[in-house]
Order: sequence, then C-alpha cells, then structure tokens
Amino acid sequence: MRVLSLADEARALLQRTLSDYDEHYGLGAMSCAAYDTAWVSLVTKNIDGSKQWLFPECFHHLLATQSDEGGWSPESGAQIDGILNTAGPLLALTRHAAALLENQQDTNEIKRRIEKATHSLRSQLAVWDVSTTNHVGFEIIVPAILDLLEKEDPSLVFQFKARDALLKIHNAKMSRFRPEALYGSKRLTALHSLESFIGKIDFDKVKHHLIRGSMMGSPSSTAAYLMYASDWNNESEDYLRHVIRYGAGQNSGGIPSAFPSTHFECTWVLSTLFRGGFTPSDLSGAELTKMTNILSNSFIKENGVLGFAPGFEADVDDTAKAISCLSVLGQNDSPEGMIQTFEVDTHFRTYVGERDPSCTANANALLAFLHHPDVLLYSKQVLKITKFLCNYWWASDGRIEDKWNICHLYPSVLLVQGLVDLLFLIEHDRLPGVFSAEMQSRIAITIFQACFRTLSDQHADGSWNQSLEETAYALLILNEARRLAFFETLQKPLNDAIARAVTFINSISDRSLDYIWIEKVSYASPLLRDAYVLAALRASASPPGLSTGRSVWSVAQMKQIDEYVKKRHESPLFRSLSYWEIDGSIVESVLFLPLLRAQSEIVFPPMYAKNTPNLGVLAFSWIIANNRQRTYAPNTFLYEMATSSILAFQLDEFMEAVANSPSFGGNDAIRQLIEDLCGKKSRAMDSESESLELMDVSESCSGSYVEITHKEVVRYLERFMNQFEDHSSVRYASAWDKDMLHQELRYGLLTHARQAYDKLRNNVKQALAGHTGEQRPTHFGNNIGSTYTFYFLCCILGASHTPGSGGEDCFPSGEEKYLANVMVRQMGTMCRMQSVLASEKRVDVERRSHCDSCREFNQQSAIADRKKAIFEVLDFEQESFGYSFSRLVHAAKGVAIERRNKEAERLASRRLKILEVFADQIEFYSYIQ
Repeated sequence: MRVLSLADEARALLQRTLSDYDEHYGLGAMSCAAYDTAWVSLVTKNIDGSKQWLFPECFHHLLATQSDEGGWSPESGAQIDGILNTAGPLLALTRHAAALLENQQDTNEIKRRIEKATHSLRSQLAVWDVSTTNHVGFEIIVPAILDLLEKEDPSLVFQFKARDALLKIHNAKMSRFRPEALYGSKRLTALHSLESFIGKIDFDKVKHHLIRGSMMGSPSSTAAYLMYASDWNNESEDYLRHVIRYGAGQNSGGIPSAFPSTHFECTWVLSTLFRGGFTPSDLSGAELTKMTNILSNSFIKENGVLGFAPGFEADVDDTAKAISCLSVLGQNDSPEGMIQTFEVDTHFRTYVGERDPSCTANANALLAFLHHPDVLLYSKQVLKITKFLCNYWWASDGRIEDKWNICHLYPSVLLVQGLVDLLFLIEHDRLPGVFSAEMQSRIAITIFQACFRTLSDQHADGSWNQSLEETAYALLILNEARRLAFFETLQKPLNDAIARAVTFINSISDRSLDYIWIEKVSYASPLLRDAYVLAALRASASPPGLSTGRSVWSVAQMKQIDEYVKKRHESPLFRSLSYWEIDGSIVESVLFLPLLRAQSEIVFPPMYAKNTPNLGVLAFSWIIANNRQRTYAPNTFLYEMATSSILAFQLDEFMEAVANSPSFGGNDAIRQLIEDLCGKKSRAMDSESESLELMDVSESCSGSYVEITHKEVVRYLERFMNQFEDHSSVRYASAWDKDMLHQELRYGLLTHARQAYDKLRNNVKQALAGHTGEQRPTHFGNNIGSTYTFYFLCCILGASHTPGSGGEDCFPSGEEKYLANVMVRQMGTMCRMQSVLASEKRVDVERRSHCDSCREFNQQSAIADRKKAIFEVLDFEQESFGYSFSRLVHAAKGVAIERRNKEAERLASRRLKILEVFADQIEFYSYIQ
C-alpha cells in the first residue's frame, strides 16, 4: 500500500535526483560497471617518489564483486556485458598480480582469481553472437582490450568462433579512423573510449577535450588519459575522486560507465512524469525550479543543442527531451538548432557522424516538434520522421530493437506516444494536407501492432519480464491504447491487463535495478526506473476517452470480418487463442484493408478482381498466423505475402477471361505465350507442358465474354511476373532461389490456364490432374498459388535472413531443398482438402465446379462418405507434413551448426519460424474461406 500520494512521490523523486547535484560536476545515477571500475583501478601516481595505485578502493570493489564462476555482471542479460565486465577486471587482476610479484608479495589468491576470470571470459566468448550486439563501440573496445590482455600475458590469447566476424567489423571501422581527427577542436564520440586507442594516439594531443577533468564523461576514458598522458592532470584526478564519492558507487569503489549525466537524467525524469499525467503544479517546488533553470540555461548557453551533460557532444535525444520539457513548463524554445545540427535526408541522427540511425532518437525528435504550438511550421520534419519511424517498424523482424535500450518496450512506448499524438493532430486539422491516406494507414497499423503485441505479451503475474521498469513501459503503452477508437472492442482486456500490471507493481517491495539501458555495457538508473513507474501508475489512474483514430477506423468492416471468421473458427489453430486475441487480429486486418485495396489494382484491372475473396479475411489469415505464436514477422513480409495471395486469385479470374474470349486464339496461343514469357524451358518442364496441353473450347462456350487481345494478355501477365521477379528482395536472392521462383511461376501460370479451360468445359473426365509428367500431387493447393508464393518467400528470406549481408540460398543444403520442396506440395494438398471439408454445402459446390480438385473421391456419392475418405487422407498428409517439417528443422539446424556460426544458427531458426507463419496461413485460410 502506498503511503504517499503519487504527486508526493514524484516530488520526492525530484529531490533524490538533485540530492548529490554539484554546481561544477552536475549529477549522475547510472549504475556501476566492472569495466570502468577496472580501468580506474589501474591508475597509478608517483607519490613521494614511489608509484602507487591511486584508487585502491576500486580494485577492492572488483575483488568483492567477482562471482563464483569468475566473471562479473550476472544481473545483465546482454552477452557483451559479461565479456567487457570480465575482460576489464581480468586486465586489472593481471597488472595488479605483476605488481605484487615485483614487490615479492604473495600472488596465490590473485592467481586463482585470474584463472577463474580467464575461464569465464573464454566461456562467454565461445557462445557470443556478434551479429546481435548493439552496444556503443563494442567493435573497437573488445578487440582493443583482448589485445591488451595478450600483451600483458602471452597465455591470455582468446580464440573463439565469432572472432573473425568481430575483426571484420573492427577492421572496417578502423580503416576509417584517423588519429588526427581527435586532435582537432571537434568533439567526437571516440573521446568516450580513449582506452581503446592506447598505442594508436598521442594522449598529449587530446588534453584540450577535457571537460571539468573528464573525457566526455567517461571514467574509463579519463583513466586511460591519466595513465598515458605525459603530464599529470589534477583536474582529471579530482573528477575521478568525485565520481567515486558521488556516483552510484557512493564511496564503495564502484564506477559508472558515464558521469555526469545531468541533462539526460533531468530531462528523462521530467518528460516521463509529464507524459504520465503529472502537471508542473503537481511537481512545483525548489527542485522543479532548479531543473528548469539547469535546462533553460544550458539551452541558451549551448545554442539550442544539448548533450547528456553540460559541455559534452550534443545529441538529438537530450536536445529533443529538453525542448519537450521546457514546452510543458511554458518555454517554447525554437527547434531550429536541432534541425540544423541533426537533420539529414531521411531522418534525424542522434549525433553528428552517426552511422546507424536510432528509432528512439527520432521518436523523441518527433515529440519535440509536436509540442510546438505552431507544428505546421515543421511539417516537413514531422513527415520525414514519421516515414522513418513507420519504415523502421515495418522492417523490424520480431520485436523492435533500438541501440539505447535492450528492452523492446522502450522504443515501442516512444513510438506509440509520438504517433498517437500525431494522429490526434492530423484528425484535428493541425497538419492539413501533409499526410496521405496511405501514410495514415501505415501510422495506424504501427500504433495498433505496438499496443496489441504489448497486450499479448503480458505474463500471468501481470508483469512484462518480471521487471518493474519494463512493466511500467508496457503500462504507458496500454494507456495510450485506451485513447484509440480502434481499441474500442478491446477495452475489457486492456483494462484487465492494466489492473494486473498495477497490482504487480504495487506488490513489489524490493525494487531491484534493471540493467536495460545501453552504454559501453548495460546499466540501470533508479531515477529513470522510478520515473517510469510513477508515470505508469498516474496514467493508469486516469483512463482517457476514445479520442483518436476514428478517421482510419471502420466499424462496419470489423463486424463483417468478425461475423465471417467466427462462424468458421473450426481450425485447431484457433484453439490456443482467446476471443480477444482473435478480435485483435481482426482489428489489425481492418487497418490493413486500405493498403491492400490499393494493391489489388497494381497488376490486373478492377474487372478481374470482382471475385477476389474478401480482402479483410485474406489479410486476417496472414495476421492471425503471424500473431498466434508471437512470430511478429516484418510488416513488409505480411504486406508482400498478402499481395501475392490477392494476385493468385486475380490470376484465376484473368485466366477465365482469357479462356472465355473467343478472339484470343485458344489453348495453343495461351500456352505458347506463357512459354515465351517464361523464357527457356527445362527438360523436366517440357514433358509437363505436353501433358498440360490446353483444349480449344471457344466454340463450345456460351454466354457473354470480355474481349481480350493477345497484346493485353502479354501486358498483364508480364506485370504479374514482374511483381514477383523484379521485387527488390528477389533481386538480392541467390541464383537457386530465383530459378526456383521462375520455374514455379511458369508452372503456376500453366496450371491457372489449364484450370480456367477445364472449368469452362466443366468436364471431369478431361481433367489433367493425374496426367502430369512430373511426380506432383493433384493440384489441391494450386488455387491460391501456394507453390510460387512459397518460393517467393524463399527469395525474401534468402535475401534478408542469411548470414552476412544476405543473398545465400534460403535452404543451403541439398537435403533442405528437397524437404522444402516436398513440404510445400504437402501444404498445398492439405490446404485444398481442408477447404473441401469446410462445409457440406461447399463440398457439393466444389464437386460440381472444381471436381478435378477431388477427383479421387468422386466415386463416393454420399457427402458423408466423401468427407470421411478425405479426412483419412488429410490425416495422412498432416502426419507427413509434420514429419517433413521436423526433418527440415533438424537439417537446417545441423547445417547451421556445422558452419560454427552463431549468426547462421539464429537466422536459420528465424527462417523456419517465418515458414511456420506461411504454413499456418494456408491452414487458417482454408478453414475460414
């Protein structure tokens, strides 16, 4: 039970934030890091003619915090944390051991610690996946410290699987490094990690970069400067002593990765509290006045751009947060400095010289612009950032990532807050004519997915990842969702989830730290944690109304898909889902509809789309498959695959029009046209083509026709093929995957044409399903193009989900290729069988209009007998598919493991996970169509 009111707690938080504030150094509450502690412990100074360790308390802190396994940082989940937080102390242990030996002191205890630390470091390096590491400068810092260890002791040579990948990144980065760049007046981020340039730079030439004794607020970099500069610097020594006393270690010897962080922690605390619903009057007092003055004065002194502390390199995060805070406090400072310093062609960079853009930095910049009273003045920047954020979300595979926080909920909360505010302003005509309808749909989809996936990921205890801070992020996201019209049908699960999360937070008495913020190593901040918790609780106590999102929402479409789906939810895949989870996927489908409608006319004209199935239901089949197992494949993938499904149906319609057109020229003409379009014929396909001979049916047809010329057929089929083969991902796919796609497109076109002519003749005995020259099953699955869409998927995955820069075969080994080919045929067969079984009425219809699709079962005249027979065969096909898929998984993992490459293993696993979405989509659609 809370003793103080939330407003009282928020004011107390401001007091704690400023409790150790120093007018000269500022403040900082980042947690201690063994890596920086180790570097400070290595500083020596000649005192009375004798070289002495200047900060022995730091070395004692390392000894006290070494784990039983020999490493440090057991509380962090990032691999790089354990590696750097063990490598740094190992270097300190080794040098201290050498000093003891030189002074003829006992080294047995320290040698034992060195052995344990060495074993721990080797073990951690052995399982390191470099490709997933995103911490600041790791590609420079890790090779540098490993090199120092090897020079310190030749036995400390570390060979590990990821070494080549690491050195490749390292060498690419260092090829652009010029020491002279650090000697000028410009402050570069490399100044934060000077310990990584020992032996590569002249430390005497960087003295002018010292700010109040520190090298860009980095204790390890400052320690390296003291150790390797020719002249001693008392100001740097004083800085380190202040860090030891007033940093997170509080005189214990522990050292943080950065100090001070005045702007960072003041702006984050204030902006978070304001966003949660606290007002300046709630927080009024001496502390709020002091923080306001700190930010206001720095904004003026540093010309409208701030770093994480006064005098440090400016970044868009701290600048944007300061603008937002000062706006709430009644000071509408100009964002012009932010624009001039950080704006580039497609986004805002975090700092000058940044190579990889940050989602959260851009979200903070967006929020700063949206706070401006005349936001239309900055519509160009708002549009640019919005496009970047949506593209970033749409390209994210799995849960979104950002380089400043390990938890995916952190970029999600900033993204949602910015885009919800933006949608509100659009709907209130504050940005007239700036955003197209297509862009608004993309915004709505991004918001909904970020909120709905957060809702879906809540643990049974009400938390997210059993973490206070992460649960607070999630609560802030869900409270934004309560503002949205397209969450109207999900208000109950939203409110229930919020209540469970609040209960979880209030039940935690031991507020442990979450090491989820990213620096050289991961760190925690009790100030930020408490700010997010208080903001989340305040927001949860004041539910907003459904004020935003009606312009992109259709209740009628929601009801139409809902009625359609829930009457046909027999699929076993639905059984693991609650009704609200199904509802959420329906909402997502409705939001996708405007984009899919636009795509439905990119190849064929509208007249050939009249019988395309309900687009919302088609979208739902992909979305529910993606959401069911929390796969969260990229939106670009969902969009492209849904489009390919639409085109498969439209191709059916188009081919029927060709078959019905008496002026086209009959079966030989369409077959030859397809062959000409597809280019060279393989021998295997030649034999099949003869068995696919199309019948001239024009004379036997009756009814009205759409006249279609040879030229029109060529144009539309070329468009169809180009939609696949000229796709950007296909261009970067391997030759094998592209060739397979080409072959299956050819076969698919011929099959669609054959089915059109067969349907026109309506002659079961003339069906060609059993007469193909190649060993293919009957075309149960060809009606929705499952075979060529599968190989289209392979091209996408091969281009994006293979090691390095991609472009390898989706399935690299012969065994994988064979099993994948078998599996896709089985999926197609199961799809068609499930479609036939969906209802007795449709079985009868299918038997009359597509009787070649279940030709083997036509001898059973009774519907019940046919269904029983198909059920038995379907059971066999499902068992066969399960076996094929398990063999494929085993083969793919085996190939990846043989490569001794963690990235290859991870990407192989991910490809198979997305492949499951494809398989699930086929099963879902066959049940609900």
